[in-house]
Amino acid sequence: MSKRIDKFLRWLSDNDIQMDPGISIVQAETGIAVHSTAAFNHSARVAAIPKSNVLSVRTCTLSSQISWVPYGHGAVLALSLALYSEILSGKQSRWFDYLQSLPAKIVPIARLWGHPAAFPDETDAQEACDWIRGTEVQRELQDDDGALLVAEIDDYYKSDVERLLLSHDLVPSLSGFFHAYSLVCSRAFLVDAYHGLCMVPVADAFNHAQNNHVQLASEYDVCPECGSLAECPHDQEDSIEPSRHEHPAEDVMDTVDMVAVRPIPAGVEIFNTYGAHLGSAALLARYGFILDGCEADKVTFGWPGSGLVLQNQQEEFMEIFQEVKSGVGPLVDVSSSLHESGHDTKEPSLSIDSYGQASLGLFVWAARNVALDELSSAPQAHSVTRDAISGLLIRTFSVLLQVGIRRNMDPDVDADPITDVAALQILVKSARTIKDLCRARLGRVGHPKHRAASSKMLGELLDNLPPEKCKTRYALEYLLNERAILEACATHWGELRDIVREVSRSGLHGDKHKLGRYLANEMYTSE
Repeated sequence: MSKRIDKFLRWLSDNDIQMDPGISIVQAETGIAVHSTAAFNHSARVAAIPKSNVLSVRTCTLSSQISWVPYGHGAVLALSLALYSEILSGKQSRWFDYLQSLPAKIVPIARLWGHPAAFPDETDAQEACDWIRGTEVQRELQDDDGALLVAEIDDYYKSDVERLLLSHDLVPSLSGFFHAYSLVCSRAFLVDAYHGLCMVPVADAFNHAQNNHVQLASEYDVCPECGSLAECPHDQEDSIEPSRHEHPAEDVMDTVDMVAVRPIPAGVEIFNTYGAHLGSAALLARYGFILDGCEADKVTFGWPGSGLVLQNQQEEFMEIFQEVKSGVGPLVDVSSSLHESGHDTKEPSLSIDSYGQASLGLFVWAARNVALDELSSAPQAHSVTRDAISGLLIRTFSVLLQVGIRRNMDPDVDADPITDVAALQILVKSARTIKDLCRARLGRVGHPKHRAASSKMLGELLDNLPPEKCKTRYALEYLLNERAILEACATHWGELRDIVREVSRSGLHGDKHKLGRYLANEMYTSE
């Protein structure tokens, strides 16, 4: 490996790729890593890679014959083909010494565990697949419609990869393409509007940590036709449409940089981040590892197999959610029961965070369903407007905050009564809905033969795994973490429901339809 690193370092020098003298690329247990030999200040540039030296669909040898895709899984497949063509070209590839620095075997990303061509005759991968059933990792293995990504990889290999590479007297194999695909998933970066997804030498040598030292910096807004950062002929409205293979204009300063985001002491491994919001499920599916205590972990709903799919309710739910979110404002942050991510501004997050807190979107979903179900039996239900329902949910949120305050009060202190009868009852039923949703999800995750097993029993299975079963170990560790999140959420909302029922003095418990009639009459008379 040291000879490969030496060749890689010479290649970097020959191709004007700059590494600060205060960093070094060294051999690590899982490949290579970057260490500091000197201290760096915040914002210091530790490496600069000219964009002419990144490996992309635009720059590869077969660029004229590979369709460029700007984003999504299609971009991953296209770059995998570009990378695989260079790997098969051997020493004829101008990236040969860089490619030798990459892992020589398929990176064990969970996306490929279930395919026999990726891990043939390996029981570890098959067993690991059973343990991630129904979990967030499963979501990472499928598209928005629930179709498996490996099926799309198979189709792309047959339709594009095999045909193109054979026409150039290269000898492809599905397992070889999986190797390239795993490298792209675990190491590629989105660079700019021209190159799109790329393999970036040096940048991909930094390992991932949540508390990272550096991050990738690149000027994204370049000419999408030629890649120029400076003014180019394509900036003119009347310019002639260029060919799709036109090479980018030379830009002296257009580089991909690795920049310090905090002071870096000497003598430590320097870490990058592969994504600040990536949870363990995404890390396992795309990179082949998980982190202990990942605060970005979430259990999400709304996807095929999650136990909750909005289907035809999306538009109406979105409108109600936006009204409720606007009505409650920053008060979500003071609730001990709910969270709302700052980046969930357009679409509501139907999720539970790593602390077991339900998202505002999940609460609105539950409360809305309860309100609509109760109103369905009332004769005046057709007269109830969306605004009236949104108002009721805002009041229910207010009651949730009051109940949260009561939970933290001294039991000897008399609290003022909560007088919003309707909101109290909606909250009781919403709490049960969320609890039941978590319990149902718990019954669907993990190995089908062990779904009734306790976390203690699963922990014992994990402890007794042989060392070589790395994939199964990761899968079980992830499953235990997801189960813990669901258990915490279910327990919280179950306890909350009991507290609210004690607080309630409504007298609306007995008749199944009494609350519905009460709500309809209240909303109708308020119009």
